Amino acid sequence: MRHTTFSLTVIAACATGAATIAALALNVGASPPAQVAAVATHRADLHPHLKASGATGVHKPSASKPGVASPPNSSGTTGTSGFKPQLTGVLNRQGVPPAAYRAAEGGFDIQGTHDAQGRRDVGDVTWAELQPTAGGPITANNAIDQAILNVRQWNAANPTHPEALKLRVEAGIHSPAWAVNLGGPCYAVTDPTSGTTGCSPRFWTAQFSAAYYHFEVQLAAKYDNVPEIREVVMAKNTTVYDEPMIRQTQSRSTVTALLAAGYTTVVDEQEQIQDIASLGVYWKHTLVGFAFNPYQTANPNTQDEAFTQVLIASGRSALGAQLVIENNSLRQSYLTGRGTYQTMYAFMTSVGGPMGFQTATLAKVGSIQAVVNGAVAMGGASVELPAGYESQCSPAQLMTLGLALT
Repeated sequence: MRHTTFSLTVIAACATGAATIAALALNVGASPPAQVAAVATHRADLHPHLKASGATGVHKPSASKPGVASPPNSSGTTGTSGFKPQLTGVLNRQGVPPAAYRAAEGGFDIQGTHDAQGRRDVGDVTWAELQPTAGGPITANNAIDQAILNVRQWNAANPTHPEALKLRVEAGIHSPAWAVNLGGPCYAVTDPTSGTTGCSPRFWTAQFSAAYYHFEVQLAAKYDNVPEIREVVMAKNTTVYDEPMIRQTQSRSTVTALLAAGYTTVVDEQEQIQDIASLGVYWKHTLVGFAFNPYQTANPNTQDEAFTQVLIASGRSALGAQLVIENNSLRQSYLTGRGTYQTMYAFMTSVGGPMGFQTATLAKVGSIQAVVNGAVAMGGASVELPAGYESQCSPAQLMTLGLALT
């Protein structure tokens, strides 16, 4: 089982790397909790090919990570669970909200600049700009640091309308140049929806995994105790977006390149389960988000929404209330009728929060008011708004919508 031997593969891949990676690898537990074993049984029933391969369990990381500062003091920055309060309300997706709307919003996504290839960040910060050198330190005075300072200044001046931050870190084609060929040459990927192209690393390999998780250790050491950062969204197993279940399978050339690079659906599913569980190793005080979609598989080339449900249940079982179950495609047309998204939303609702959403683009979202109300009905606590939302909502209307989210 690949995920049960994670510590060995990471150590082997990092024989010449920092000692912290070896220590980190040992944090993966030796045996799964009973509730995760139950999820594994359900997963095997839905996916007998995984049961045959031995991929029937997932381990919840349990040990503390090295090099992390002491937990927050008793200043009210964490709740009784040890986690910071959940990020709530409507959120500006691309950095600081417009001045007229700022008091109506609960905060914003930290907005970086661009990746190593010059592609502009959209509601995220790329790994490339945070760690431009292999194994190096986190870049000083980066977009995260600047956003923290901005929010602290805002909160000091506007105590009745405090803000908080969502940190989304992009990997995949937005990984540093030094990382994209770890574990083998990167492969060409094209997103058929946006037309975005790039060279994606072999995210399933031990070499890439070791580098990514070492980066995450450093990131958590610097920001896990920062009270303004309420949620972190980052996933190793990504291609174009921070949506690990999207594989651009509508692009024939992408599927061909992905399979030629050694990708298999079985390994991908194992890596997805491991990736969610690993978030709890690094982030001890911050809620962690994971974006779910009807799972796109390259072999066979289809959608497997049943595995999406397995992954949601596995993540909730492994991380409990630390996991924010998310989806980044919410639109009015998905709130009614039948389809894989409607089925997934029904399952998300049955599992319960914490839950958050990002809407589709303004051209696809439909009525923003209807979409936010739909998120509220499902139990969502936050909704990231599309660029241009001002054309549909006044500040007062947005304030009302935000107050409905809890």
